[in-house]
Parts: sequence; structure tokens; C-alpha cells
Amino acid sequence: MLLQFSRFLNSEVAIFLTFMLTVQTTLELVACIGIALRFFLDIAGLLENYDYSGPTGMAFCIFFNSATLAVSPMNGATACLVVIALDRYWKIVHAIHHRKRYRRWMTYVGLFLPWLNGVATHFVATVITKRIVSGMCVTTGLHRQVCGSQRGWHHQ
Repeated sequence: MLLQFSRFLNSEVAIFLTFMLTVQTTLELVACIGIALRFFLDIAGLLENYDYSGPTGMAFCIFFNSATLAVSPMNGATACLVVIALDRYWKIVHAIHHRKRYRRWMTYVGLFLPWLNGVATHFVATVITKRIVSGMCVTTGLHRQVCGSQRGWHHQ
């Protein structure tokens, strides 16, 4: 429906807003599905004990137990609103500059940034700090050990 609306108006503004709102809606839908999956797996008892510590166990730990499938898309949807607000500010307050400097590739960057932000803000940190220890999915910290002869990053 949004795409039909943008074709009807046939303007750069309508196309940009339609694409950005489609990205935001998609990110929020993915977040809702991630929340529902997390609760269903928690009710089924699959997130209580990890008898397997292979790739499947780590995937369950990272994606479901730490709610990565819910938090990353929510962060991306928020970033999408920020991109829309910045674009509207630039278009309204600095209209002449926008007319002279706006390029089509900026729309594509604006579509990609929310997805990148969602992954960068939660997923990367979760992959680095989540471990399965004694059958439990735990968050480990990274600290710099400078005491003694060992120097470097160690997991706690």
C-alpha cells in the first residue's frame, strides 16, 4: 500500500518516506517476531539449560536468550526514525542546500544505516560477551589484566 501511494504521488519525498517507513515497519515486525520466539522458547524450557555447547547452543544463547532478535531490530527502527527526522530537517530548514546537494545514493545510504545500526549496537557486543559455561548462557566481561607477567585481554 505504501509503495502504491508513492507511485501515485510520484515525488522524491514520497518515495523516500515510503522506503524509510517500509524499512521501519519491517524492523519492528522482525522485533515482534523475535520477542514472540524468545517467550515461546522460554515457556518451552529450551533456554534454561544448554546441554550442548556447539554452534547450535551458541546460536540459541546469542539470538534468543540475550534477546538479540528483538533488541537489534528495535535499535534499527529507532535509527530509522532519526534518519527520517534528519532528512526532513534538511529538506525544510535548508531547502536550497537540499535541492543542490541531494543525490539518489543518499537514499540508499539512509536505507542501509538503520540495519547496520541495529547489528552494530547489540549483536556485535552480544557475540563478543556471551558464553556457555556449565550449561548456562552467561555474559562474560572483557577486562585488561596488567598484574603479573600476563598482559592482554582475558575473558572473565
